[in-house]
Amino acid sequence: MDTVRIGEKGHSLIELVIAMLIFMIVSGAIWGLMRVAQQSRTAINQQVPLSKDARVALNILGRDTFNAGFGYPLKSTVVLPDNRVSTLLGVPNDTDVLRDTVPPVIAGNDITLNTFNTTAGVRTDQVTFLFKDTTFNPVGVAPDQFSQSLNINAATTTGTGIDEIVPISGSNSSCRVNDIYLVTGNTGSTLGLATGLSGADRVQFSNGDLLGINLTGAGGSLIAITLPASMQRVLMVTYFVTPDGTLTRREFGNAPGTSAFVDEPLVYGVENFQVQYVMENGSLTDNPSAGPDLVAGTGDDVLANLEAVRQIRFTISLRTNELDSRGQPSRVTMSSTFSTRNLGYDAS
Repeated sequence: MDTVRIGEKGHSLIELVIAMLIFMIVSGAIWGLMRVAQQSRTAINQQVPLSKDARVALNILGRDTFNAGFGYPLKSTVVLPDNRVSTLLGVPNDTDVLRDTVPPVIAGNDITLNTFNTTAGVRTDQVTFLFKDTTFNPVGVAPDQFSQSLNINAATTTGTGIDEIVPISGSNSSCRVNDIYLVTGNTGSTLGLATGLSGADRVQFSNGDLLGINLTGAGGSLIAITLPASMQRVLMVTYFVTPDGTLTRREFGNAPGTSAFVDEPLVYGVENFQVQYVMENGSLTDNPSAGPDLVAGTGDDVLANLEAVRQIRFTISLRTNELDSRGQPSRVTMSSTFSTRNLGYDAS
């Protein structure tokens, strides 16, 4: 015979159901918190590298912006044959047939169609800087060395149509083939790409160079430079975004072998890259040389306006290929403004 103990009884069905409901509610809340934390962690893990990439790109851009015009003529006195630079950079040609001047900053507004951007028809900007190569012809003892221009004799043309420059020092040891040189004299300046070194004392410039900037012989750019004259290696770098969304730093010349330039990819996943220019009068513009109609390559362009650039503002937008829980990519947009310290005074 079973004995029922006084004060002992089992859980009722209702109590079990209530306990299960409470457990499910608590478990659901904990799972929800864990899911939110996981999503937040995923978002942060995607945002952090994007932000880091954007900062790295802006820092490199800032360095070359800071150097723009260093050791380079500030006024429009650097002359090249008509449309040589615009063709090289892919920016609109001017409307005249006169020789072009080459300022230390060259703007390129809405140049490249960006197929990486999910919005159709978006075009990215580019910008080009020219400045002295501080590693050329070092003088002094490290770490106090500094770059010094080479004093040169007037250019002469050989029987084969090659222009030759002989440094007064009698040595071409500081020079290299494929380097870009700024040749300056009483009558102004020009750029030339060295195509050869002859003997121990001659730097040669011939037509058909890799950048297409040389014009030799009578009436050419180098022959027009009069004494006293000097030559200095310069860097010409362009920042642009490839159609697939890669921000790239392109250095023209100064390249090995038969390369016209060297490309350095900086950041991938670029949806947009916009450049604006703060002018000497405080105004902000997308293209300083475009003139009143704001369209580059028309008759009212004023290239000299590029000499009045005092700051450059960069805005870069990045996104990931990976999607979050909502099916959306992570995005980051950053802007920075840098001063063009060498465009306000003669820093040469």
